[in-house]
Amino acid sequence: MLIIGPYERDGVVCLQGAFDAEWVAKGRRAVASAIRTASKSALREDQKGEGGKGLFFFDTFLWPRLPSSKTFTFESPAARLAQSVMRSKELLLYFDMAIVKEPGTTATTPWHYDEAYWPVSGTQVCNVWIALDDVPREAALRFALGSHKLKENFKGIDFFTQAGMRGQKDPSPPDWDNDPHGLEVACAPMKAGDCAILNFRTHHSAPGNLQKNRRRRVICTHWFGDDARYADKRWECNPNERGEGLIDGGRLECDTFPRVI
Repeated sequence: MLIIGPYERDGVVCLQGAFDAEWVAKGRRAVASAIRTASKSALREDQKGEGGKGLFFFDTFLWPRLPSSKTFTFESPAARLAQSVMRSKELLLYFDMAIVKEPGTTATTPWHYDEAYWPVSGTQVCNVWIALDDVPREAALRFALGSHKLKENFKGIDFFTQAGMRGQKDPSPPDWDNDPHGLEVACAPMKAGDCAILNFRTHHSAPGNLQKNRRRRVICTHWFGDDARYADKRWECNPNERGEGLIDGGRLECDTFPRVI
């Protein structure tokens, strides 16, 4: 099921059926709990399109406060998949995250890459993006294949305002849809239980969910491998949790970022 070559070449690999029906059900329960008990840092916005509720919701660091999320994040296949794809001996959890686009939401996820938001450096850092509903092409993730190899840095873009993160001086990410710069832009429709594992420098985006009757619920788990290090960035990060007692350039293991493997 795992094919390492495409991950190293493309910065992303998609796996079919990585999470069975039981884990999908547990993930859906975890997302429902996250919505019911949203944290103060949760973001939600109603962007109603035709025939739907239009809710766009996400919240992070679920596992410390929600038992259902802790079970999913620590016991599902996500950790072992991340470890294997990154070829890492050890694994730390960065954070988990619920993302929901209800039927009819027009909210898009702009082109971005995760490192721009995070106080982290290294090459062994990844996001395991887990589909809890079928995601057809018109609502699916898009990737600029090979973009993780780019040397140029770009600013993080706020998902709701589309503005750059405060204090960042880098240029905005390219509009890969209209100017792919010689890279292939790939779309990743999925079935519930499929996942994408992407390098934290891989540029990706997603459209809204304009389906009338189908939700798009996702759990993302984010992981640090052997060479991940703390980067004490002096600008706005998202999420902005920076652990306990970390030193710039030092290892990341702490209570906030616990060892899993």
